Amino acid sequence: MKHPSATLVPPAKRRIEFDPTLCSWCGCCELICSLVHEDECRPSLARIHIIIDQFEAKVSASFCQQCDEAPCISACPVEAIFVDERTGARVIDEGLCVGCGACAKACPFNREGEAITFNPKKNVYIKCDLCSGLSGPRCVAVCPQGALKYVEVKTL
Repeated sequence: MKHPSATLVPPAKRRIEFDPTLCSWCGCCELICSLVHEDECRPSLARIHIIIDQFEAKVSASFCQQCDEAPCISACPVEAIFVDERTGARVIDEGLCVGCGACAKACPFNREGEAITFNPKKNVYIKCDLCSGLSGPRCVAVCPQGALKYVEVKTL
């Protein structure tokens, strides 16, 4: 796959949306994500993270927003992040990633480091790729409450 110039990032076609009012805090999305991508059920290796505040009884989710600006792409010094032409997802090529973390630092959605995370087993950074190569995000498919949706990005 060809790595585009950081100045010519095509817009995202689809993205995942999260509805916290529907989430039952089950963690199925994290488990299937790590299983699909890493062949093991380990939420720390997932590309989606459910953040539960038990004191406030609130839940949020952190994952790549597939943003149009994609500062992670221009921040990568080795051009390891590219746009999947089929899905529009911003994808990290683990074979090129050197584990520097520039993408994670550049990401405006990386509040607590959950949108782009480090995989110590592979010494690379990982993020949601919308399950590129599959028929759509597995987390959306397994969410029992429908808290995750795979939606088209509306263009102006």
